[in-house]
Amino acid sequence: MTCVGAYATGARAIAGLPTDRPQVALVDINMPDTDGPETARVLREAAPNVQILALTSLADERAAAAMMDAGATGFLAKDLPTPAMISAICAAATGLNVLSGPATRLIATSQYRDRPQLDDAEQQLLGLVMDGRSNNEIAAAIHLAESTVKYHLNGLMTKFQVRNRIKLAVRASELGYH
Repeated sequence: MTCVGAYATGARAIAGLPTDRPQVALVDINMPDTDGPETARVLREAAPNVQILALTSLADERAAAAMMDAGATGFLAKDLPTPAMISAICAAATGLNVLSGPATRLIATSQYRDRPQLDDAEQQLLGLVMDGRSNNEIAAAIHLAESTVKYHLNGLMTKFQVRNRIKLAVRASELGYH
């Protein structure tokens, strides 16, 4: 493994990309001038094959989500022992996603950041949809008219940004609803 460059700011890392051509870029989430997510986004656009690992000492869900959205393939704690850091970088170079220590909690919570807030009735209706029940069966189970079930089902599909009940069930499952 060879370190091809080290930069104090995101702007300098971006400027060094054409000459350094790294396989893996370690990007601090919080940096002066260009922050970690913006640096990661620009690096990803300029060099799609570069694996980006976010370095963090903070348990900030929003920053983790921003780094994931920008194209980070992993998160490493800054206090990770050197041998583990080297192993993680080597794994990332082969295309594996890597997480270390407290960073795993960031991913676990950030995956639900787009999860719609549901009231008890919506959760009950969603559960019945996820069980594969028809509108008629749902209406009988929760003592509503079928047209009322359809109305509320349309509201759920709008909240989950899907167009049919199958996609609703799949998206809800992805977001951790059961």
